[in-house]
Amino acid sequence: MNMPYWSNEQSGEPLFWVKNRPVYVTGVLILAHCVCFIIGVFAAALDFSSWFVELSFNTRAVLLHTKLWQLLTYPWIHTPSLAFALDMLVLYWFGHDVEHILGRLKYLLLYFSLIFLPAVFSLGLSAIDPTIRGIMNGSDLIHFSLFIAYTCLFPSSELFLGIKAKWVALIFLALFSLIDIASKSWIHLFWCWSSVAIATYSILGRKIFQYLPSFKIGMAKRKTQKPKATESSSTYNKKKTEEDETIDAILDKIAKSGIGSLTKSERAALERARIALLKKDQKK
Repeated sequence: MNMPYWSNEQSGEPLFWVKNRPVYVTGVLILAHCVCFIIGVFAAALDFSSWFVELSFNTRAVLLHTKLWQLLTYPWIHTPSLAFALDMLVLYWFGHDVEHILGRLKYLLLYFSLIFLPAVFSLGLSAIDPTIRGIMNGSDLIHFSLFIAYTCLFPSSELFLGIKAKWVALIFLALFSLIDIASKSWIHLFWCWSSVAIATYSILGRKIFQYLPSFKIGMAKRKTQKPKATESSSTYNKKKTEEDETIDAILDKIAKSGIGSLTKSERAALERARIALLKKDQKK
């Protein structure tokens, strides 16, 4: 059957399957951005520049002319550029892991929060100081913020040349900030840090409550409760061995027949093993 079939799972599962290939929310977002990019290319070729102006976010247009649709349309307006390919690669590389950890619904909530909230914050800033205004389009800051979310989840994972994700995130954040300061793009600088703050809070926000006394008392009470019975070490080791044998069999199948030969359950098992390995690396 070539028809896609849908998954009812919400956490870490594909949105739907095409044959034996999983399609996640991240993949659908990439497809949507690519379609919008192609439309933008033809719009530019036909000198239909008003299309970019009406859908790009402009603080003055929203505040003075109530063009509220710009709050949601601006990230889908892409200027024809090779930078678009890098933007999609960032979404592909890091968005999938964030989606797997957060689950489908929370991931979508984060994504649209990164679209909507920084725009609203920038409107508030422009309303306070009318001299601070700007125009925004594209999704580069949204996807950079998803990378920040990935960094919060896996800070010690190694990226380029063995450099840990947390250091790569800090380097790029510093570079973006310095570029905005040099060009006096204060609205873009504010937008960047707002997006990063939203992404960081979405992952680490609950840890703030660890510093509150009442929360500590609650945690202490939980620790004094009788722990639940856990499975014996022999049972655990048996399950672990079975999982390892399953992964070894899947890897052998990939070596012999290619990754396209994997079934739905085999792909899901391989994905669980990959995420488990990432989590294990964070504990070292």
